[in-house]
Amino acid sequence: MWQDLAATLNELNKIYLQLIELGKKKRGALVSIDMKTLESLLKDEDALTKKIRDLEQQRQKALIHLAVQNRAIKKDSKLEDLLQFAPNAQFKQILGQLHKSLSENTAAAKELSEGNSLLIRGAMQAVAYHLNRIGGATVEPTYGHGGGEVVSHRKNYEFDA
Repeated sequence: MWQDLAATLNELNKIYLQLIELGKKKRGALVSIDMKTLESLLKDEDALTKKIRDLEQQRQKALIHLAVQNRAIKKDSKLEDLLQFAPNAQFKQILGQLHKSLSENTAAAKELSEGNSLLIRGAMQAVAYHLNRIGGATVEPTYGHGGGEVVSHRKNYEFDA
């Protein structure tokens, strides 16, 4: 079971490295507003996140099997806590290295994801601004029912033509 856990953690590391590379490409596509590339990258990202979910299930199964062998191990035990139960020093070292790199990779993937989310929100605000400008939307100087802003739109197009 320890070997299964190490193999699963190693695979998780590989997938997170791929996710990091994908996040960098996604940032480039967002900055250059390359929607075709972005659409392709989103499909790849979905496939990688599915693999991560599957590997997480494998990791939890390995932990359950380890917990059956040793009652001190719980399903939600942290890897740092598991290191003390490793069968030998070699596994302890391997699992420690895998845990360290997995922590670094997940943090890097999360940081890229947050940065990309910020770019997406900024792009959406810019689109909304230009649509409102084209549509002639204005915010009235008063508050509406319930305390919300009152937005009025002027008719720029003749729909009955």
